Amino acid sequence: MAAESVDQSQAASKAWVLAFGVYLIILNLLLLYLLLRLWPGQVPLRADHLTVTVIPGLWTPDVWTEVRFLALVAGAGALGSFIHLATSFTDYLGNRQFVKSWEWWYVLRPFIGSALAVLVYFAARGGLISGVAGAGDLSPYGVTGIAGLTGIFSKQATDKLREVFENLFKTEKPPRADPMKPQPTDSAQPHP
Repeated sequence: MAAESVDQSQAASKAWVLAFGVYLIILNLLLLYLLLRLWPGQVPLRADHLTVTVIPGLWTPDVWTEVRFLALVAGAGALGSFIHLATSFTDYLGNRQFVKSWEWWYVLRPFIGSALAVLVYFAARGGLISGVAGAGDLSPYGVTGIAGLTGIFSKQATDKLREVFENLFKTEKPPRADPMKPQPTDSAQPHP
């Protein structure tokens, strides 16, 4: 059974679809390039900071190990989101269901995945790994693997973070429905 086509007034323009396809190809190549450039040459890392050749002859920064992990996490999160959005884009485009109202969702997805992966990394480092262990003790494979999965499954990751946050900061009284309107008080209860 073939998917029903969307109304042409809602469909994304052919020019936008072509430009976005080129964006996806360039984004994929750029993310893979950056991950390969940032990847440590040896595991475990033997130095606190190493020179990274990002653009040969133009940009070779001296990067601390912790900053390298943050950059790897951000790149892997963006790559994970890229995988999700490229798959979604091709599915909807192939089924003639791709509409222009979703264009910005697709453009911003790698940035969301990148930022979310960094937050998950901070949460994991802050709660799961001993404070005395440095970045040199971490496995870049595990860290970037979790970051990539966070990007791919960003919806599930945000749901899990919401659940953790709600459990950590649970309130006894439910919030008021409308914070600008005072709620009726029960005269039998004393005011604090």
